Amino acid sequence: MTLSGRLQGKVAIVTGAGSGIGEAIALRFAREGARVIGVGITDNVRTVAARAEGEMEGRLCDVSNPAAVEGLMAHCRERHGRLDVVVNNAGIAPKGFPRLHEATLEQWDAVMAVNERGVFIVMKYALPLMIASGGGAIANMASVGSFRASANSSAYLTSKGGLLMMTRAAAVEYRADKIRVNAVCPGMTRTPLLDGVTDEQMQRLLARTPGIRLTEPEEVANLTLFLCSDEASAITGAAYIIDGGRCAQG
Repeated sequence: MTLSGRLQGKVAIVTGAGSGIGEAIALRFAREGARVIGVGITDNVRTVAARAEGEMEGRLCDVSNPAAVEGLMAHCRERHGRLDVVVNNAGIAPKGFPRLHEATLEQWDAVMAVNERGVFIVMKYALPLMIASGGGAIANMASVGSFRASANSSAYLTSKGGLLMMTRAAAVEYRADKIRVNAVCPGMTRTPLLDGVTDEQMQRLLARTPGIRLTEPEEVANLTLFLCSDEASAITGAAYIIDGGRCAQG
């Protein structure tokens, strides 16, 4: 059952849709009337699609593989004839990442391949279809880590910082094509990325900023929905932090 139909008739691709924030976004978009292609690297994405209240297809695709992404866009063109919305949510955040000089090239490249290069690949192949469709909206899932650093996260932080500037550059380059590009920057969110974090560790993390709680994936989905809807028609090249005020406190 649709809600207000804020994406009625639009075709949307959501990457990383098999769990967490991507799952919440894909399900919300489907409920809002979009025809959603949810992308993931495991069959979880098909399980999510089966639960959707609306039209959602689960499709396997590795965003770091150019041929796979090109095939995804060809499938979208053949099935729907257009593409209006893209959410680049697929990302990885390895736990216990070593200090910068101790990281291997393989560890560094694995993060960049998905978080930064993967977004570039998706936009590279999605933008021509969006231009042919008359415009649209892209939301890139950045992070509060695009703005502030923490230890043992150098590759992740670098990828998200670069993604923020990629978002701004694309917003300028495709403004005349009526394609808006914005970044969503969540703080600590209740997703599988936090699996393995003990209650004690979580309390220590949250205690750094009194009054802060975990953000829920559905709250990030609400913001992403707004940015991808026509209600945000004047917003492009922006970065929206959603972290319960953690960054505001410093």
